[in-house]
Amino acid sequence: MSRGALCLTGLVAFTACGGSVGVGPPDSYRVLAPVEGKTSPSGLPVVQPVGLDDPAGKAMARLFEEGFASEMVRTVYLAKQLVREGQPGGKPTAASQGLPIIVGLQRAPYGRGLALARWLRGPVDHPDVAWIGLPADLDHDRALVQTVSGKLATYALHVALTGGQLGEPSAVLPTPLGEGYRMAMEVIAREWRPGHGPQGVVPFDAGTQVQRNLFADVRENRYVLGADRQTLRPAGEILVDAGVAATVLYRMAQSRTIAGRQARPEFYHPFHGRLPPGVNPAAVLGPFRNFQAKLLVAWTKAVRSGHPPRDISELVDVYVAACPEEKAEALRIFVVTTFAATVEPGGVSTRPQDATKALAAIDAAVADVMAGRRTLRAAAR
Repeated sequence: MSRGALCLTGLVAFTACGGSVGVGPPDSYRVLAPVEGKTSPSGLPVVQPVGLDDPAGKAMARLFEEGFASEMVRTVYLAKQLVREGQPGGKPTAASQGLPIIVGLQRAPYGRGLALARWLRGPVDHPDVAWIGLPADLDHDRALVQTVSGKLATYALHVALTGGQLGEPSAVLPTPLGEGYRMAMEVIAREWRPGHGPQGVVPFDAGTQVQRNLFADVRENRYVLGADRQTLRPAGEILVDAGVAATVLYRMAQSRTIAGRQARPEFYHPFHGRLPPGVNPAAVLGPFRNFQAKLLVAWTKAVRSGHPPRDISELVDVYVAACPEEKAEALRIFVVTTFAATVEPGGVSTRPQDATKALAAIDAAVADVMAGRRTLRAAAR
């Protein structure tokens, strides 16, 4: 693809077009690199555009061309549009400008403020712009899609829940829920297949030990268990554990009943500019982004109402209140994942030989929650 053609595509519109002192339109990202040893007079890092002929530019263009990183950067765009179209006066910097990605300058979870270099003139400060920071040696990260997806997940969630203001989101986003969302997206990134068979899958030994453990622990549902890998943790611990939140959200995102189901039309109003009239919005977005849209809309509405969810049980309650047609599936995913430990004291047995009896008890617990006789946190003290 030529540079000119690339500059016309919606996803990478500002990646290599250069020439401007801005960070691009909202539905774009821009790959930048720090100018070594330089900061602006106000102390911001000075950065310059990276072209497609640069290894970093090639790596990022390839990453966002297809596969899960492409889904996540589009989720960032959904979050921005939710802010711009879904709230009064919703046009803060984070939602109205492109996403800068600085290769060679790491920040966790993202940086704030940069200065764009210019020819023959001083750099232009953008103190309010948030940017994703990545290490310089991208080719050495064999789990790059997981690394980048985790950063994009945090950024997208913070944009949506803070109305694009970013800053300190802890008032509306407890750490276990924010971390759980990021972790869930990382696990999906690691297992996502852009092609048939093993094509594009992250190798089992790629990435850091933390990244590999996260993938295994969520997939095997280990976060609800104690150190012996058999005994259930106390209900109060389960509710506020980021790994448990990650496992529940991962399973909801992977559920065809939830991810592929169309929500009520008003859910998609903030995204009307992306959706052709008269078609199924869920089909246009695809299962993954359809789930993201429903989750972000429901979560954001709860925050704006002054009742942000405090733990994973409350987030599931928020979701099923917004999508009642998915209530049975969402509640079952939660109760199965937690072995009913937050619904009834002690939960059910985790031993494979007790599976039949445990499933019957889980069905009874789900029925009780569905009927309002118990809550998802009834066993928590």
